[in-house]
Amino acid sequence: MEMHTDRLVLRDYTVDDFAAVHAFASDPRIATFVDWGPNTEHDTRHFLDTCVTSQTVLPRTEFSLAVTLPGETPLGSVGLTVDEQHHGHLGYVIGAEHWGKGYATEAAACLLSYGQEALMLERIEATCRPANLASAKVLEKIGMTLEGLRPNDKFVRGTWSDSLVFVVIRN
Repeated sequence: MEMHTDRLVLRDYTVDDFAAVHAFASDPRIATFVDWGPNTEHDTRHFLDTCVTSQTVLPRTEFSLAVTLPGETPLGSVGLTVDEQHHGHLGYVIGAEHWGKGYATEAAACLLSYGQEALMLERIEATCRPANLASAKVLEKIGMTLEGLRPNDKFVRGTWSDSLVFVVIRN
């Protein structure tokens, strides 16, 4: 699978993406805002193996895509998971050296549109930590609405963490 935006290519991962993915997935700055990481090499290999395997499952319900500039290695990741209720769960991460360039907004908007138009998902949800103001801004920019706060939503590194829940409902 491959999708294009004005500046980015969103494509299926390959095992050859290891070095680029591990560069951002092992970064402690990224781990501040997500419920995984910083990745060990084993964690990153497992992630890529899972991504590659999910590409062959039909019907496809896992869309974990590399975010790249044309012809380059991954600078981040964007994902959409479809659950048994035909609802989508959107997520993304961009390497810290690429923060502030609008890549998260562009990639998330593209995959959100795919979920709404191609997959006809009734509801797509995304969460972020309350302290992650940049991510909340991305979700608002792509047309998602803050539904509320989900207290003690995730147990991360020994501590419960709240989540802001953003949604878009298909009309």
